[in-house]
Amino acid sequence: MSLDADRALLLASLVRKRTRAQLKRLFAVIRAHDDRALFAALAPGRRKPKRPRDPLVRDLELALKPILAPAAEKAEMLVEHLSKKYRRQLGFEAKGLAEAARRCRAVQLSDEQILAGARSLVAHLAKRHGRESVV
Repeated sequence: MSLDADRALLLASLVRKRTRAQLKRLFAVIRAHDDRALFAALAPGRRKPKRPRDPLVRDLELALKPILAPAAEKAEMLVEHLSKKYRRQLGFEAKGLAEAARRCRAVQLSDEQILAGARSLVAHLAKRHGRESVV
């Protein structure tokens, strides 16, 4: 049985840089297994499990959920509110809630203080704007 030109070209492109022994082993494996098993072997491996998230960040996301803004804006408002509430000069801009939590911890604010500040920020904005969800 001979191959037509297109199939021969396809086969040649797939087996470049392989020795004759490697090709013999490859063809033997293809003959021995069905398509499903071969495709499963070619599928990419499972992803690494994600690192466990910081529980404070999860709590901050839940506490600040009524604020309808991107995480960067929520982090910025939180830092401003914490600096006013605890009368400290927090001279940094956080790009997200995780960075805000990390930097607030670095300036000796406890997790309870940060979470209380987030809750009081939502309460302050709700009182100021008179709504449940804050824009």
